[in-house]
Amino acid sequence: MAHWNRFIGRHRTKLLQLVALAVMLSTLPQAAQAMKFYVANALGEVKPEEKVTPAKPQPVQVIFEFQRDGKPNAKATKVVTPWAMEDLKGTGAFSEVTDAPTANGAIISIKFNNLVIKEELDKAKKQAFGAGLGFGLFGGVLAVDHYLVSIDYVPATGAAPIHTEVKHELYSKYGKKDVEVPGTEYKTADEAVKVLVRQALARGVNNIVADPAFPR
Repeated sequence: MAHWNRFIGRHRTKLLQLVALAVMLSTLPQAAQAMKFYVANALGEVKPEEKVTPAKPQPVQVIFEFQRDGKPNAKATKVVTPWAMEDLKGTGAFSEVTDAPTANGAIISIKFNNLVIKEELDKAKKQAFGAGLGFGLFGGVLAVDHYLVSIDYVPATGAAPIHTEVKHELYSKYGKKDVEVPGTEYKTADEAVKVLVRQALARGVNNIVADPAFPR
């Protein structure tokens, strides 16, 4: 166990240190280099026939926070916020996306929560240690990062918030053994996380705009 703890301290990727988005499972550098990342297919993109666009988009102030098990993660928030701002602009739901107050008082508050399922993490650690001893040749390990994205939109000062939640998942895989992954592979963890954030926010904003309480 001491060996495992030393490994975790030395070999976690920079991205994991900043945003806690992927669990580093390998016990040897060879396995770490073989890590693959997948974004779950279950949520996917908002299809053209699903997309709802406001007739008159309004400006909105963005309040974004990345969390780890419900607790604020300042470093992760700093990294992910620029991605989220661009993604919100890309939805076309707002005339302006800013971190400053707007004239109409509209606010969209987003909490991007990375949930840790202890049982899954413990199992993955044990599997990773065994696969590492075999130089990644005798085992395949699949770890899952769960995300719960909570979005509250207040269309104007004093208005009641419109709430929605979106669930998404990121898979991390290593080892030579084939392990079925219900997701789309991306070359780097950075690329995978950007796609995950974009899909979750696109779906969440579409839910908000489609809500009967959204101003028409």
